[in-house]
Amino acid sequence: MLVIMDYHVEFNCAYAFYSCPMKEFVGLILYIQPKSRRDILLEYVKNVQPEFMELFVKRAPKQVVDAMRQTVANMIGTLPPQFFSVTVTTVAENLAQLMYSVMMTGYMFRNAQYRLELQQSLDQIALPEPKDNLDVSDYAPGTQKKVTGEVITWNKITGPEKMDAIKYIEFLESEVEELKRQVTRRSANGHNELLDYLKSLEPQNLKDLTNSAGEDVVFAMNAFVKRLLAVSDPTQMKIAVTQTTAPELANLLYWLMVVGYSIRNIEVRFDMERVLDSPPKLAELPPGEDI
Repeated sequence: MLVIMDYHVEFNCAYAFYSCPMKEFVGLILYIQPKSRRDILLEYVKNVQPEFMELFVKRAPKQVVDAMRQTVANMIGTLPPQFFSVTVTTVAENLAQLMYSVMMTGYMFRNAQYRLELQQSLDQIALPEPKDNLDVSDYAPGTQKKVTGEVITWNKITGPEKMDAIKYIEFLESEVEELKRQVTRRSANGHNELLDYLKSLEPQNLKDLTNSAGEDVVFAMNAFVKRLLAVSDPTQMKIAVTQTTAPELANLLYWLMVVGYSIRNIEVRFDMERVLDSPPKLAELPPGEDI
């Protein structure tokens, strides 16, 4: 695509420039390059609105939404707002650092989600194919125990022991039922697979989840912080006091986490489009909705 930067041109017709007679032409032809990663990220942080959180909650994986909410609750506290009025006061510089850190946490959540999904996919591939395609829901609990014989099991203290085959089957069935009950209890107690995965990582592996954030990401995050604070002068940042209620701060932190998560989403999509040699979909901007 070409653009003519014309300084003194007289056109005699409305056709393309190369078919139009001109008395005088002094110009510069420039190639319009596709938008860079930084351009796309900046466009997102300049336009994204808090309303995007509602769309995020609908489309993002439930464990991601729950992980973000639990993280914000742990940061703010869980005092019921109907009984306690909590006000947070700090200077803009401290708030800016908190905002950046929370956005990077959202960025980390997205990377952790990628890795967790990949790990689960690989684990699924490694599982052996079932011999019979049986739907468990079609069968009543228990088995018809038309089995005879004995099973040898190993006792860690006394060594090998013989067990009746039917008794052994009943033992296995009770083990399966207990595992099912444990899974149900963990789900009821707010078990979050994403947070558990993050807790299981070594410090260096946890740090690796944010090491992929390059200059463009950091620049976009800082631009978003400046947009929200409306203060950029270093001196003013140290003395400008901000005051907010705990619920308002919680909403802000949740929004920041969503934006950080979406920034990583956009970054990955941009890189994939470059690998596949497809142009960015400008009509989809501000991006991040394709969670």
